[in-house]
Amino acid sequence: MPTNDQLRAYSLFTGLSDAELTALAPCITRRAFGKGAYLYYPGSPGLSLYLVESGLVRTFFADVHGREYLLNVFGPRTCIGLPVLPDGQARMVGAAVQQETVTLILMRDDMFEMMKRSAQFMQNVYYELANATRKLALYAQAHTILQVNGRLASLLMYHAVRGDGAGSNEIALSLTQAEIASWVGASRARINSALSKMQQQKLIRLEGKKIIILDLQGVAKMAEGLHNYSV
Repeated sequence: MPTNDQLRAYSLFTGLSDAELTALAPCITRRAFGKGAYLYYPGSPGLSLYLVESGLVRTFFADVHGREYLLNVFGPRTCIGLPVLPDGQARMVGAAVQQETVTLILMRDDMFEMMKRSAQFMQNVYYELANATRKLALYAQAHTILQVNGRLASLLMYHAVRGDGAGSNEIALSLTQAEIASWVGASRARINSALSKMQQQKLIRLEGKKIIILDLQGVAKMAEGLHNYSV
């Protein structure tokens, strides 16, 4: 059972009192997942939400043939799969583990009960939903407006602003080029070519699985058309 201080690390529980957190903690379970495991699949019911304690989780769309398309990646202190679906409706996306991951799990019914008792918690759920909607909007906007290089730049900008890696401009990618390609909507060869060109232009530096952004303004210019990266 998580402590109150551990729960306060998540924006979902911001502003909740000690009494509220103490009442909620017994409803939360901890579960470890091995690399490659699925938290849930597209089409499964939205019965629980997941709070990433450690590790990395990707969310994805899937087509009728089962091919997966990367939507986003989530690290520690983030919330995944907020279950606000009416009974009988299924999730549109899936979530899978990129590396060994530990999550905290809160069931849908317990979440709804807490929303009834706490106005602050209800507000936090609203904010989480708003952020999730903005992330989906960024994905749709990038794939509607930008060409391949611009979509790649928007992906890098999103993770740079989010603070992944050792510094704001350093991104430690735990994604393969194939997974990046699925987000950008291009072949692995095209992604490799685009990354190499950005390195030649001294916009980035490639170090193994790390991408170091050398020219943040230059990368942002490549992603012009998407002006708000605070999603």
